[in-house]
Amino acid sequence: MKKNISKLVSVTISSLFILSSTVAVGMIGADSRNIVQAPLNSLEEPLEKQEDLSSDNSLFAAKSSNEALANSTVTDALGQENLKTFAAADKDEAPEERPTTFSRGGINPNTYKENSSSTEKAEKPVSDDNIKASSKKEVELLDWWKSGRTAFPKGATATVKDLYTGKTFKVKRTMGDNHADTEALTLEDTKIIKSIWGGFSWERRPIHIYINGRILAASMSAMPHAGIDSAAAYAYVKNRSENYGAGSNLDVVKNNGMDGHFDIHFLNSTRHKDGKTDPQHQAAVKIAKDRR
Repeated sequence: MKKNISKLVSVTISSLFILSSTVAVGMIGADSRNIVQAPLNSLEEPLEKQEDLSSDNSLFAAKSSNEALANSTVTDALGQENLKTFAAADKDEAPEERPTTFSRGGINPNTYKENSSSTEKAEKPVSDDNIKASSKKEVELLDWWKSGRTAFPKGATATVKDLYTGKTFKVKRTMGDNHADTEALTLEDTKIIKSIWGGFSWERRPIHIYINGRILAASMSAMPHAGIDSAAAYAYVKNRSENYGAGSNLDVVKNNGMDGHFDIHFLNSTRHKDGKTDPQHQAAVKIAKDRR
């Protein structure tokens, strides 16, 4: 009897253990399903947002690509235009519109007025009688950088006397910063210059400049250069005189029988090409100081 009761109890306990285990396993399974399912549900919305974001990024990338392509097209067009401009320059062709340049400090033809009372005063040429009257005055040896360039300013006209022949002619300083770039005032003045130098020449000769009642020691060469008399002043031209090539037309005084301008040097004035003094001009300036 006792053995039967013990056996029954054991069976009952075993059954209860099995039943509780099954319930526990079921609960664990349910929890596991809930744990797995929850992340899947929670990821659906972010994934949708990511897809939308990816779509937006694709549109943005496409838009950026189109803009980049458009910019590239514009850049290529500009590059081609620049290449055309450089090619034109290489072929020595002027652009349709070219800005006025004053490479030697020239007079602006749009603002300069003859015999102006501005800072660059234009002096009327003196007569031969005035030259004789002023010949008793002291010849001034002016340093170009201190006072020479202001004593003979741009736009001024003056009378020049060649000291070896005594001949005189009239000139106008039209430009030049390192020295005075000057032109004959009239065709008659050009004829006198050519009679002195035996034609146009780079020969340096001592001269006196008569201006504002003063006599200035200087040196002059008589070779017109860097301009064409028949073209407008400062216009872009080709084949400027003395092989100066293409560039701004450095010829201001018209119908005077010379293409371009010639050089007049003072004490310590320098050349445009290298900024150095010209020994022959400097020697002639000193001769002009001591000669009447």
